[in-house]
Amino acid sequence: MMARNACVGVLLATVVWFCASATAAPTSAQRKDLAAARKTLTRASGLIRRKKLEDAEKLIKEAEAAIKKVIDAAKLKRTDRSVAGLLRFLSIQKRQLALRQGKKPMASGKPVSFIKDVAPILVAKCLQCHGTRAAGKLRLDTFAGLSRGGRSGAVVRPGNPKASLLALRVAAPNAQVRMPKNAAPLSRAQFDSIAGWIAQGAKFDGGNADTSLKQLMSAAGKGKKTKKSKKATTVKVVKATGKEKVSFVKQVAPTLTTLCAGCHGGRNSRGGFSVNTFETVLQGSDSGRVVLPGNLEASLIWRRVAALDKDNQKMPPGNRRITREFYNSLKTWIQEGAKFDGESATVTLRSLVPTDEQMRAAELAKLTPEEFNDLRETRTDELWDRVSKDDRPRFVKSAEFFVYGDVTAARLQQVALWAEDHGKRLRSMFGEKSGQLFKGKLAVIVFKERFGYTEWNQVIHNRETPRAMTGHSVVSPSFEDAYVVLQDVGDVVSATAPGLRLQLVDHVTGAFLKRKGGRLPQWVIRGTGLSLAAQADSGNEHIAGMRAAAIDSLQGLTKPEDLFADGTFSPAQIGAVGYTLVAFMTKAGGNNRFVRFVGNLQKGTGVAASIKAVYAPTDLKRLAAAYVQSLSGKKKR
Repeated sequence: MMARNACVGVLLATVVWFCASATAAPTSAQRKDLAAARKTLTRASGLIRRKKLEDAEKLIKEAEAAIKKVIDAAKLKRTDRSVAGLLRFLSIQKRQLALRQGKKPMASGKPVSFIKDVAPILVAKCLQCHGTRAAGKLRLDTFAGLSRGGRSGAVVRPGNPKASLLALRVAAPNAQVRMPKNAAPLSRAQFDSIAGWIAQGAKFDGGNADTSLKQLMSAAGKGKKTKKSKKATTVKVVKATGKEKVSFVKQVAPTLTTLCAGCHGGRNSRGGFSVNTFETVLQGSDSGRVVLPGNLEASLIWRRVAALDKDNQKMPPGNRRITREFYNSLKTWIQEGAKFDGESATVTLRSLVPTDEQMRAAELAKLTPEEFNDLRETRTDELWDRVSKDDRPRFVKSAEFFVYGDVTAARLQQVALWAEDHGKRLRSMFGEKSGQLFKGKLAVIVFKERFGYTEWNQVIHNRETPRAMTGHSVVSPSFEDAYVVLQDVGDVVSATAPGLRLQLVDHVTGAFLKRKGGRLPQWVIRGTGLSLAAQADSGNEHIAGMRAAAIDSLQGLTKPEDLFADGTFSPAQIGAVGYTLVAFMTKAGGNNRFVRFVGNLQKGTGVAASIKAVYAPTDLKRLAAAYVQSLSGKKKR
């Protein structure tokens, strides 16, 4: 036991390294050099975010040379715990720099196959969070799910890795936003495979895009050879009496589904051990029973978690994220007879266990309105500190809004008055009678400079900011996050300049529409906000120019009905198209019909079905054709 403990070192409180024998250690001076190199890489990371790529490249080379000098002088192995983490940090910065510089790994070299090269990485590294759990509404267990994207939109931009969220997140220098979450970053070879595949056009070389990646890999011969199915082991499920100290459903199952299902979930479970249901847990693996009720020492699952065997195997690998609470709960649960306190031993454990988002939502649902308001302020402070810790903001509170930013107090007060006025308009149009429009109020964050707004997008969302983008809204299902972020574009309105008030109305409306869930198309979100802004300021020059902009955006559209689909128009075009389309629909059918249409979308009904239900006998194609004709000024014969 002592020899094993001597092999464990903790680096940066998050990464656990195991070594077989002692190695040379750097001197005090060399450790200072390594610390300085880390600071240099941190500075380079900031320069990369600010697109000062030449300066960042110089710092990265300087840090790399310093690290190499210490390794050579101290005769260290690159896996030595004193440098391994730093080398990984260096690799991430080099990877991020290459991505920002537009370099396309492997684009002109060996062709990259999605099924053979990319799918195995997604299955091994991503499905724990982006399989059936669909964290961030993103599923990566099929190519169709990857193509759809998630809550933040598309994650792959074919031909452009540096604009693809998938590549940006796996290469992110900030561990808080880098994927896979709470795990080691991808290797350079794995990153090159993903970035190279995107650079080569993100082509799909499988069969059916809705078929699971594991099945496609198996069909392509890339999976492990399938072993003969083990005979089903007859297990006896002992129901809990309620007197046990540990609940399987509440204290054991959550960790099994969170940490173990990535390798031991679904049909192709590693080693034949599946945590899909309570029954499969008791049936064990290809090697036999994994849980022996009442027999702790003979239970393989316990031996792996506690690393009791001579081979020092730990599960999950390195015991990452195993808490002392789970360690003790698993031990007691087995000693008490491994009893089951759920309704059925044959349903999936995931159906018994609430997701992290569901548990968080349940916690938030218990908060009083006052506590939720306090949470909004605390949460906004946390997000601000991540972006601009040294620049303390001002804030103004109103009945419905928490206005926050680095502009003057007078400007914040003006924004609060505009927001309250618009909140009343939203209540009137949508018949909203709730106490507050948003749980915990809606935070409106205003940056006086473009840099502040782009930094928010980079740090919080890990995405580039298109030139035409000066504001956006975020509302999470649990309302833990509910905010609008704006760049103060001033009050001068022109054909090309919307003015801050119009921006506020646009994105507060977007936040309002996102409150009830449902994946609303961007043209609905942007169009509704701009339509309401037009009603409040009919002479707005910027809005007046949108008709011409919409006509330009429709050029080359072969099927009019395609305008209803997300992704048809760029961020610079979607405002004009959305505004003119919503204005047309409200003029033709009235506000009440449009509100019903939006309500259907929020319930999960598709655009075509919602149009047919609300605007019958008009269908999607007819409505699209009528809208296009209204822009051209030609009457239908």
